[in-house]
Amino acid sequence: KEAIAPTDKEFKPVLTKIAAAKPDLIYYPVFIGAGSLITRQAKEVPGLEKAVLMAADRTFSPDFLKGAGTAAVGMYQSSPDLSAFAGGYQTFLANHQKKYNEKPLSIFHAHAYDGAGIIFAAIEKVAVKGPDGSLYIGRQALRDAVAATKDYDGLTGKLTCDKNGDCANPVIAVYQITADNVSKALTPDKPI
Repeated sequence: KEAIAPTDKEFKPVLTKIAAAKPDLIYYPVFIGAGSLITRQAKEVPGLEKAVLMAADRTFSPDFLKGAGTAAVGMYQSSPDLSAFAGGYQTFLANHQKKYNEKPLSIFHAHAYDGAGIIFAAIEKVAVKGPDGSLYIGRQALRDAVAATKDYDGLTGKLTCDKNGDCANPVIAVYQITADNVSKALTPDKPI
């Protein structure tokens, strides 16, 4: 187990220290920039030739593949299982593509959409219109309405919130990056 700073650019010293332990797998839950650099630099560190690389969902992006390049081929990423999303997800993707002329940029797009939907539904329940037409939303009332959410039909499934406001229905998958994934990321006109 090693730590890095979000601003680090040179990871070979840390990777060299890790290589001394002869790891079978290196898992790095970092963001796109650091993940791309770690992936590239791990391929250059003696002792890590056979180590399997695995990054977290925060790197699940074409930008990561562009930054890591061919060094990413064969590695793994954990991420939300897109195939487990509820009905309506494909329609959402088509509508997004039509409106913005691109696929969603983050792997958390469906979760963000559901989170916004839950908040909007809670606002509808608790908002009070003042005599001057102003809209008032009580902080505690909004919090209570979100926590009371049950069986919300979201893109990611049927969601029920708990007293802490946790509403997710996490289904995680592990994906392996192929040469075709990298090729498509490096060729802007090809969809990933």
